[in-house]
Amino acid sequence: MPDYYVDGEEKFGLLTTSFYSIFAWRLLKKLYNFAIYEFEGLSPETILDIGAGPGRLTAMVAKKFPDAQVYAIDPSKYMVDAERKLFKKENLRCTCEQGSSRDIPFNINFDLIFSSLSFHHWKDREKSLEYILGRLNKGGVFIIIEYYNEYYKSNLSAYKRHSLSKKYAESLNYDGYEKTIDVRGNLIALKFKKI
Repeated sequence: MPDYYVDGEEKFGLLTTSFYSIFAWRLLKKLYNFAIYEFEGLSPETILDIGAGPGRLTAMVAKKFPDAQVYAIDPSKYMVDAERKLFKKENLRCTCEQGSSRDIPFNINFDLIFSSLSFHHWKDREKSLEYILGRLNKGGVFIIIEYYNEYYKSNLSAYKRHSLSKKYAESLNYDGYEKTIDVRGNLIALKFKKI
């Protein structure tokens, strides 16, 4: 089985997967609701969650868009196992496999791709962005949801280390894509729409 991590990226094993599956999602409800808000007005037929973790947000998205084909990837085999268990328990039609921002294992393009609290882990973000944007259908949207870096004053904050700065988001521009940035409190959404 291939290793989907790049040297230096945080790896999620059995212990961290268990923590995220049991506890962390409860702390992330505000972020999940923000993400769902960012999907308003969309009507995707194909959806991909990159860095899906244990699949809590993916499950919410599958319920919001019940007619869509929903896919989830994560580089951790333990997270993929947790996703499959959750989707089976909630009787959701979601396909999940190991993959990464550099390696999407499905041979289709997507109307909606999103990534929440994953982007800050990626080592070669610009290369990953180019690859992901190339996997959008025309009119498709890629949305990155992260904690908003400038909201946190202390560099010691775990949130600040796991965040996206507006300045960096503003520097990312790609021909053929319309970019928007939405900041609400301590959260930021960076969107690219293929035009």
